[in-house]
Amino acid sequence: MTQGRTRLPLAIDDWDRVWGDQLIRAIDQNLEALDSNISSSASTVGYYGSFYSTVNQNALIINTPYAMTFNNTAASNQIAVVSNSRITFKNRGTYNIQFSVQLDQTSALAHTIYIWFRRNGTDIPYTASRVAIPGINSQSVPAWNFIVSVIGQDYVEIMWAVDNTAVFLSAVASASFWPAIPSVIATVVSV
Repeated sequence: MTQGRTRLPLAIDDWDRVWGDQLIRAIDQNLEALDSNISSSASTVGYYGSFYSTVNQNALIINTPYAMTFNNTAASNQIAVVSNSRITFKNRGTYNIQFSVQLDQTSALAHTIYIWFRRNGTDIPYTASRVAIPGINSQSVPAWNFIVSVIGQDYVEIMWAVDNTAVFLSAVASASFWPAIPSVIATVVSV
C-alpha cells in the first residue's frame, strides 16, 4: 500500500521505531562532531571597526566643514577608513557609530565647535551638536553615538566646524603615567 506523494510503502511499527532510533543516533553523532570542531576561542560575530588619529587637526577657515581624519586602525572586520576620513561599509546593515574628540583651544575667549555626520557626502539630518569651549586650556571631550543604516560601499564621515580657528582637535603624547591621547576615536559595530 502506498500513501502520499513519495509513493513509498508504509513502514511497519518495528521498522519505524528502529529507523527513528537510528536517525536520532545519527543526529546526535553529527552534533557531537560539529561541537568538537568549534574552537573554544571567541569567534567573530558581526562587523566592526575601531579607528583613531594621533595628530592634531586644525580648521583653516571658520564656519567651514572639515571631515575628522583617522590615521590608525585598532581593529576591523568589513569596515575600513578610506581617504583618511570615510568610514566605509562593505555590507548593508544598521550600525552604531560612537566617537569621542579631544578638544582644546588657544584663545582666552569662549568658542564653539559643531559636530555632525555625513553619509556619502550629504549631511545626515538632526545629527549636529554644538559644544562650547570656555577658554584657553579648556579641554573637553564630546562623545556620543548614532545609529546609521547603510548599504554596501556607503561611507560616513564625522564632520566639524568652528567659529574660531583657535579651537582644534588635540592629540596628546603619552606621559609617564598615561598613554597617548588620540585627537579622535571612532568605533563602529553592526547592530
